[in-house]
Amino acid sequence: MEISEARRSISQADMLRLLQEARQWLEQPAGRMLLQAECSAQRELLPNCFGQHLVQYGLAPGLLAPEVKVLRHCWHLDMLSQGESIAVDEACWPFAPQALDVVVLHHGLDFSLSPRALLREASQAVRAGGHLLIFGFNPMSTWGWQHYFGRGWFGEAGFVSPARLVDWLELLGFAVEKRIDGCYRPPLASSTWLQRLDFMESLGQRRCLPGGGFYCLLARRQMLGITPQRERGRVFPALTMPPLAAGSRRAHKREGR
Repeated sequence: MEISEARRSISQADMLRLLQEARQWLEQPAGRMLLQAECSAQRELLPNCFGQHLVQYGLAPGLLAPEVKVLRHCWHLDMLSQGESIAVDEACWPFAPQALDVVVLHHGLDFSLSPRALLREASQAVRAGGHLLIFGFNPMSTWGWQHYFGRGWFGEAGFVSPARLVDWLELLGFAVEKRIDGCYRPPLASSTWLQRLDFMESLGQRRCLPGGGFYCLLARRQMLGITPQRERGRVFPALTMPPLAAGSRRAHKREGR
């Protein structure tokens, strides 16, 4: 059974602009709050992953801090060529099938021309028994209000619901092992108000409520029947990086639930 593709209507240029706007927002108080909470979630989940090869892709490809590198080889993929990141087409990664132990999608599905195509590409690169670690914005949260009312880049980002994502993962042969939610406070511009609403964070974490601004899913590729063998040879099948290809996608504001 395949994940159906949706009609698409946002250009690649608009997607790159949207990605740049969101990355600038990460430097604001709410953005720093988000990254801090997501780094904490990643530190909690990554020790459950094993192997040598890890790839990160998405909003902040360099999210993985040096002190929490639990795998030997790490690469950062990006739609933009920035810093040490490798620029790739989201639907054409330069890795052999089943060559990776862990793939981290940091809001990659939220900033994607085709979330289904990106998820398929990422899943095909993961070996049997390997993991996908996926961060996403939760549409059923105070952050989702910004999305539904179309405020700034929030209104154009994908916001794929965790329930829909779990269905997609099951179709691709993955089982979700753990979920972490965070950022129960709304994404306010004022650091003062964020501090005043800190009780919301404590309450949400203590009771494990599902209404956080982001969710993080740890999913493992199942090994049913004969265990697929990792492809022998190089992780990179070629030295040349695939160019960015023109594309478009439909905003998930109404359909990606």
